This record gives sequence, structure tokens and C-alpha cells, in this order.
Amino acid sequence: MVDTARRAVAELAAAQHRAFTRKQAAVLNFDHRRITTAKREGWLIEPRPGVLALNDGRPTWEQRLSIVLLASGGRAVASHRTAARLHDLDGFNKAGNATLEVSVVSDTRFIPGVSAVVHHVHALEACDITTVKGLRCVRRERALAELGAVVNDVQMVRRALTSARRSGLNLVTTREVAERLHRPGQRGTGMLIRLLDSIPWEGQLPATWFEELLALCLDDPALPSMKLQHPIADGNGLIVARPDIAFPSVKLGLEAHSREFHWGEIAQRLDEERDIAAALCGWELTYLGWYATKRPAEVLEVVKRLVDVRRRNLHPGAA
Repeated sequence: MVDTARRAVAELAAAQHRAFTRKQAAVLNFDHRRITTAKREGWLIEPRPGVLALNDGRPTWEQRLSIVLLASGGRAVASHRTAARLHDLDGFNKAGNATLEVSVVSDTRFIPGVSAVVHHVHALEACDITTVKGLRCVRRERALAELGAVVNDVQMVRRALTSARRSGLNLVTTREVAERLHRPGQRGTGMLIRLLDSIPWEGQLPATWFEELLALCLDDPALPSMKLQHPIADGNGLIVARPDIAFPSVKLGLEAHSREFHWGEIAQRLDEERDIAAALCGWELTYLGWYATKRPAEVLEVVKRLVDVRRRNLHPGAA
């Protein structure tokens, strides 16, 4: 005989990352007696009073989050680093980001029962809330505005912002959200507003986070005009190279290469062929590895010297 109640509970759990509440189970005719039996048999556990989970292996990050949200009775939403992971923002979308962070309004008393950071916020408006992977969380714009409150490294927040821009983030809406949420002394919203103010690309978006970070290291008034992915054409108009960062006035290109993207014999041969073609066009290409971004002041000085050398080579009579 098919156990329809147990099957219904299993289907519900599957839709909620293997977790559900006693109230939900009761609606499916899986009453407290059956729950007691299931717990005794070991296929159900109750990590938080009123919240049940399938005991079928190691708990996943999503299951732990689902338990916390279910325990709140709809009052909590995933936020901060947890929302950033759900939205797949660079730097926060890896399994190593295991922290659970949720937000509730200030007058809510909530003990999650599962290890989690609970943020008490002024308000949680419907326009700031969405659902990702079946889990209630703040929208991407609000998550970006919250990150600076829990992450001290502004580059991490910049990296998340850049990845969101690549996937179509509306900067006007993002600024509106940050300004609406901002209060005196708030780090997160203030950091995001400053990052939005500092975007120098006038609509251009760096192809990778590495390129943007390196370009920011070189954003100095002493340097000539800088272009991203600048096309270098030969005498026939054929594009032979597109250096990550270029100073066209001195025909200097910088390649922000890392081993993740340029490794192996074939890649090396193609790079060499491209470099020779660029050299025949009068350009010099220089490689700066990932290590360089960790010392921006040193890299800036090196590039300034490279630019000076190029100026002297191209214009030997200049002072």
C-alpha cells in the first residue's frame, strides 16, 4: 500500500532543501505521532523545535539555511554574505563561504537554533525581497549594500559589484536602493555608494575582475589616457591584438594574465605570435601577473617608468 502522506512529505522536503515544518506536515496528514515514529526510526531529525529535516546524509549549506528560514516563520530572509552567495556574486559564491546570515526587523526576537548570524534591521520591504533557489533572500542590490557592513575588504565588495554588473545589474536602481537604506555611520551602504561613484569606465565593463583591479591600480593622473581591450590593427586593418589595458599614445599594452587563463604550450605559442604581430605595429606588450595586484603602489611606479621609457623611445628629441 502506498504511504501517500509520507510521499507528500518527501516531495515537500525536496522542494525546500530537505526541510519542512510540523505545521506543513500536519496539512499533509503527517501528524505528530508519525513524526515521533520517523524520528525514532532515524530518517527525520528536528534541529529546531517545529522544524524537521531529512536525515539522509551530511546537511548541505542550503538545507541549513532552509531550516533557519523555516524556523523564523517567514520573518527572516537570507542577507549579507549569504544573499551574495545565493546571487552567485564573485568572491562569495564558493563552498568556503559557509556563514549563514539572515535579517529580521528590529523588534523581532528570533533564535535560529542552527548556527547563524542574525542581523536586526530597520525594515524589510517587499521590494527588497526575492526568492532564489526556493529560499527567501534580499535582492541583489540590497545584498551589495549590506556587504560592506560585514566585509572589511573594499576590493571584495568591488569584485561582487563587478560580477553583478556583468550579469546586467542596473546601476541607477542599485544607487537608489543604497541611498534609501543609508543611515549615518552605516558602512555597507556608504561603501557601495563610494564604489558606484568611483566607476570610471563610462559604460565600459572590464572583461574580468582581474583586469578591473589592475586598471584601478593604474588609474593615476600622471599616466596618459588608458583604454581597456584596445584593438591594435596592422597596416591592412587586421586586428592583431587586444591588450587588457593599453596606453595608445605611447603604444604600451599591459596583459593582466594569470595561470588560470593562460597556461600550456598552445596558449604560450599563441601569445608569442600575437606579441610579435603587435611589435611589428610598433607596440610593446608587458605582462603583469596576479601577484602584481597585491602591490598596487609598486606596480604603479613600474608602469610610470615604462610609460616614460616609451615616451623617450617614440619621441627621442622630447625633454
